[in-house]
Amino acid sequence: MRVLLTGGTGMLGRAIREVWGSQPGVELLAPPRAELDLAHPPQIFDAVSRIRPEVILHAAAIADVDRCEANPDLAFRVNTVGTACLAAAAQRIGATLIFISTDYVFDGTKGTPYTEFDRPNPVNVYGWSKLQAEEYVRTLCPRHFVVRTAWLFAPWGQHFVTHTVERIRKGEPVGGIAQTSSPTFVLDLAQALLRLLEYPAYGLYHIANHGAVSRYEMARTILAMLGRDPEEAVRLSGISGRRAPRPDRSPLRNYVLELQGRDPMRPWTEALAECLERMGLRVRHLSS
Repeated sequence: MRVLLTGGTGMLGRAIREVWGSQPGVELLAPPRAELDLAHPPQIFDAVSRIRPEVILHAAAIADVDRCEANPDLAFRVNTVGTACLAAAAQRIGATLIFISTDYVFDGTKGTPYTEFDRPNPVNVYGWSKLQAEEYVRTLCPRHFVVRTAWLFAPWGQHFVTHTVERIRKGEPVGGIAQTSSPTFVLDLAQALLRLLEYPAYGLYHIANHGAVSRYEMARTILAMLGRDPEEAVRLSGISGRRAPRPDRSPLRNYVLELQGRDPMRPWTEALAECLERMGLRVRHLSS
């Protein structure tokens, strides 16, 4: 199976290369931006026609929420129009497209985890750019999996977990705000994406590790797992200096996978413990 991966140098892209690239019979190709730039439609069509993949795994995006808010033209050019062109190119050659979307398509007012059947209502440009991209994928490429996920973390890269660990190492205060969602380990997500191809039940899926947590509670859990007092965590009142609004509560429920009887995801705390161990840290496993 020949697979074209966009965003191969990103946090999720690295996990996909590790998981998918080790599978027998999988030829994984991740061209650099110089060869496949989502801001240049002719290049998208040329790359897909040249590589002729059976599966396109589209993980590339401008995911900096504040950058999208400051430059909506760029956000819609890359995240929306670029995805539309990739979907049309996939359809042209009969490829399956897996598109990675986000919990930020929701406004965060529901109060319970969002399912695939809830109505989206983004509160920022990034969320709108991804929601419109979802619509293009559904319209242009019948062989598609639209996958919404949330709060990715990994043993590498720059994100909440690595930032928190680094502050702990430096003896600096750690903490977080009350914003809540579903932290998702990229290696778990990469495995789940591969399992989607077991049979062609195309459509919309939520894939996130189980459970909802705030940034503050996640910081407390990291402290506890590293043998520190969770009371060290500082509860921050809100996000200052950020241009884009965020949904207050956007946890995801893997409802369609549940209904199919094949939800492979584990609790986020178990995934976090593995992530910290992969970072070379000694972890105290917490009782559930």
